[in-house]
Amino acid sequence: MTNLVQTVIGALSPDMIGNLSSVLGESSGSVSKGMSAAAPALLAAALQQSSTSSGANGLLSLISQATGGGNPLDRLPALLGDDTARAGLLSQGKTLSDSLLGGNAGAATNSLASFAGLKGGAATQLLSLAAPLVLGAIGKSLGGTPTASGVQSLLSDQRASILGALPPGLGSLFGLGGATQTARAATTSGGGGFGKILPWLIAAAVVLALIFGLRNCGSKRVEAPPPVKTEVVPAPAPAPVAAAETLTLPGGATITVLPSSIGYGVTKYLESNEAAPKTFVFDNLNYDTASNALTPESKPTIDTLVLILKAYPNVRGRVVGYTDNQGDPAANKTLSDARAGTVKKELSAQGIAADRIETAGMGEADPIADNATEDGRAKNRRTELVIIRK
Repeated sequence: MTNLVQTVIGALSPDMIGNLSSVLGESSGSVSKGMSAAAPALLAAALQQSSTSSGANGLLSLISQATGGGNPLDRLPALLGDDTARAGLLSQGKTLSDSLLGGNAGAATNSLASFAGLKGGAATQLLSLAAPLVLGAIGKSLGGTPTASGVQSLLSDQRASILGALPPGLGSLFGLGGATQTARAATTSGGGGFGKILPWLIAAAVVLALIFGLRNCGSKRVEAPPPVKTEVVPAPAPAPVAAAETLTLPGGATITVLPSSIGYGVTKYLESNEAAPKTFVFDNLNYDTASNALTPESKPTIDTLVLILKAYPNVRGRVVGYTDNQGDPAANKTLSDARAGTVKKELSAQGIAADRIETAGMGEADPIADNATEDGRAKNRRTELVIIRK
């Protein structure tokens, strides 16, 4: 039977790992260790998602997205060998990774970074690379006509190998449990180290027990204290991970989005009778530090919004940029205005008429969180879309 974990990890040759380490600015050992954890982590997320029929159907949609231009496993050398192709793969992979991990994306990234000794950005990139490979491996194993029940059966059969490959702690993140690395090492057949000397330790313990028992024959028996009763409180069940949904837009175009995403929120709002205006905060829309240049990972968010605006040609919107309160207020306002302008430029480049989108830069005005904390400042550094006409 195909081992999905090994299929993904084995697809990356030492040369590919070396090239990735140069791109990410990490050691080859850390990148290799990171991929060995990223693959089972994403497969564990897929296994958890496949526990329901709707989740399994969502996985089918993600597999279709990952393999639409050909299975990435079959094209990996070409995809990683070209800067543009690699950027495209990582951009698509970020969306797929977020769809698989859902609300666990941040925790999974932090666990991966800690386990492999990677910077947070490198861990995010490895998850983005692994996601299309994982979905490609599932698609390849399912064959030409995948079904939801086939996804569920395949991942159920792979459960043991997936959990066995997970680093400590990640199994509980997806509500799947799983052995730790130490436990696996101790129980693996034919293993070295502790596994080899365990029988001798057991034998020695038996001999010592016999000696101790003989030496104490005839002595006054000391009653053992009664066992202490302990109450085991079960851990709370993990929160369910929302699966990506495929929405059909007017005209027949489809988008696959998480319920927490701006694409989902805007689409549902435009389908409703709710009046304008209404404000949405962009998710997965990021800029280089102190710059108005969008990161490659932001492209799927822009692409999704383009499809929505094309499906609703009467919609008019305003893109509004904000910063935190660090630095010069005038410079912050200029930066926020430039960032809003960048979003409009990206939308226009894909066919959205310029007169449909207004822009504004508000700088550090109207904070939505406490600027005294890093988490609060991160929330204040946001870009909003205001639908001003439906």
